[in-house]
Amino acid sequence: MTIVSDDLTRFATHFVGFSAIYNGVTGSGMLSNGLTLLCCGAALVYTAGVGQNYLRRRDTQVVAYLSSNPGARLPKISAATGLTQERAASSLQRLVADGLVAKESGASRLAHSYRLAR
Repeated sequence: MTIVSDDLTRFATHFVGFSAIYNGVTGSGMLSNGLTLLCCGAALVYTAGVGQNYLRRRDTQVVAYLSSNPGARLPKISAATGLTQERAASSLQRLVADGLVAKESGASRLAHSYRLAR
């Protein structure tokens, strides 16, 4: 199961909403706990959004490189985009799962070549 930052954002939104309702029903004694939960939820939503924007920019760099260099391998993609091989591989894995990039098999992970899907 993959947990995407959109899922974290949805969960945090629901969790914060439910905690606010709970505090309204239970009375003022729980207000300090509710405020703490609200702040933590807001921080989680902000962090998830920032992380998601970073992943989008990273994926965009990989797609831009592959648009002019079809059949590129991971080491070249990593060097051209300035990403580590682990981060480039993570972006490629997401893009392949979304159907935006096609992976052509090789003997090892570094021997796979990638191109934009048609």
